[in-house]
Amino acid sequence: MKTTTEEPFKSILVALDLTEMDDYLIQYTHMLSKLLPVERIFFVHVAKDLELPADLLKEFPGLLEPMDESIIADIQKKVDHYFDSSTLDVNCIVKEGNAIDKVLKLCKVKNIDLILMGRKKSLQGSGIVSSKIARKCPCSLLLVTQDFKAKLNKILVPVDFSDHAALAMQRALDLSSAPSMELLMTHVYRVPIGYYKTGKSREEFEKIMQAHAEKDCRKFLTKHSFPPDTPCEYVATDDGKHAELTHAFAEAADVDLIVIGSRGRTAASAILMGSVAEKLVYRDSNIPILIVKSNGENMGVLQTLMKI
Repeated sequence: MKTTTEEPFKSILVALDLTEMDDYLIQYTHMLSKLLPVERIFFVHVAKDLELPADLLKEFPGLLEPMDESIIADIQKKVDHYFDSSTLDVNCIVKEGNAIDKVLKLCKVKNIDLILMGRKKSLQGSGIVSSKIARKCPCSLLLVTQDFKAKLNKILVPVDFSDHAALAMQRALDLSSAPSMELLMTHVYRVPIGYYKTGKSREEFEKIMQAHAEKDCRKFLTKHSFPPDTPCEYVATDDGKHAELTHAFAEAADVDLIVIGSRGRTAASAILMGSVAEKLVYRDSNIPILIVKSNGENMGVLQTLMKI
């Protein structure tokens, strides 16, 4: 897979569902457009049915305006508040049908690098199923919370020193180019159950494992030409709760965004994310999360979906 040689996000798709969450997504997209070399943005809403009941049209003939055009006009009004279409290629699109299928097809057709979706807690509306999109999409996915902070000063990258972690680090560096930005790493390592057989105490063996992790981290930073002074927090675990410990550290460090690599692997027709990334998606969290994939990583299942 490609790692740090891939280009920054240039083409973004923002999935809207006509609820209050859309306002947060549009605001967040605007913030990203100031930090990344974004060239094209597609604001997309997928409706199950754009047809109005005949009885309703008879009672209210003023509703004869096509539903898709009306929805596009409403979305465009919100988008115009933040974006200048003369300086950025901004498009509003309304489709009819299954939301997941339509979003994935648009990713292929429009050569999308990044999808933005909402992570709802209390806002009305079911939205698009983010976990399914995360499993199947052939590009990176950013899940925005309804109560995100309108800033991006501190970014956390969970690392296991793999190529997928390197790609996540590169994307975090793309976002953290401003002098005021702070980039942190965290590495959760598991203390083996049989550590006591070595004659070492738990504390002693934990220090040995951390020393090895620190060495691996220095190699990781050097190999990919990342800033050598990037701080890394090392967290030990006995039970493999990597996602829980990562999220706890993110909250304690008051980070604004978690950027994590997705270890895609094919199992029959299903695409499974790395277990830590997937568990972070399902967590009830106030912190937006960016799941980074190498472009085209899940293209096999997408081609099946599109019957290519």
